[in-house]
Amino acid sequence: MGFGAARPAAKPTMLVGFVGPSAEAEKAREAGAEIVMVDARPPGMVTRFLGGANDVHPDAEKLRATAADLPAGVLASPDVEGVKLLKNAKLDFLAFESDHTPAAALLDEDLGYVLVLPPSPEELFLRSLDPLNLEALFLDHLPSPLTVSRQIELTRIARLASKPIIARVPGNISSEDLQCLRAAGVIVVVVEAAADVTKVKEVVASLPVRKPKRDEARPVVALPRGTAPAEEHEDDDE
Repeated sequence: MGFGAARPAAKPTMLVGFVGPSAEAEKAREAGAEIVMVDARPPGMVTRFLGGANDVHPDAEKLRATAADLPAGVLASPDVEGVKLLKNAKLDFLAFESDHTPAAALLDEDLGYVLVLPPSPEELFLRSLDPLNLEALFLDHLPSPLTVSRQIELTRIARLASKPIIARVPGNISSEDLQCLRAAGVIVVVVEAAADVTKVKEVVASLPVRKPKRDEARPVVALPRGTAPAEEHEDDDE
């Protein structure tokens, strides 16, 4: 028996995180979550501007401590004062809904911003996101079943917005659906239960390696025999 250098473990091609109530955040971190999001939206939220710190999270500093060194953020629609609370608590990002969040809440350049995707966003909407300096887009509701048409729609969103996608997925998501999401531009998946974090991470780790993109050069198409013009040959006497 000989000793050799251990082969380094393959890096996962997607990150797995948690989104849900603050009470589950610590369990999710212990289960191996790589990003923590607390959903602080009030139930039955209507289209209106929300209030300040109370609508963000009652104890943002506790969330920071719970997440330790993991990226941590809040899913909410705060006003300017609520954003200041997130920044002072040293949280990393705010995931917000465009219809419910005051525009002035996005002026703080020290905080990351993640836009919750509206249903079926139009091309003009996606192309207009660049001035917002977004870190990513958040897909709150995964299309089910994930058809080819819906995968194409996700790819269109990622390409037009030029942003990566974070997607909320069920704990029993299949390897095949994860491959399709990865191909469409999803780089992070988040689950609602801490107990599902480990399970989804195992599925992600088992995904096949991405195949390199095909070369830009296309194969030469050969014409059927007999269609090419005959070459003229000089007479042998000349």
